[in-house]
Amino acid sequence: MATKGITGIENRVEKGDLVKRMIPSHYTDGERSDAIGVVLAANFPLARVYFYDTKKEEVWNQKVLAKISRSAVDPL
Repeated sequence: MATKGITGIENRVEKGDLVKRMIPSHYTDGERSDAIGVVLAANFPLARVYFYDTKKEEVWNQKVLAKISRSAVDPL
């Protein structure tokens, strides 16, 4: 069941989801990145995500995050 953010709109991602950042970032010096991260908290419209490429917690609008499956990351 999806949780709702402070606006009452359902979150697009949930805590523990794996996501991919879909746009360049100042965290990556403006370079496009297909960085994968894990959602630490989601409160629509924002999500706090730990990205493995920058090794930092970042706050993003959920609209620019794409949820990915664990099988897309884990080759086992």
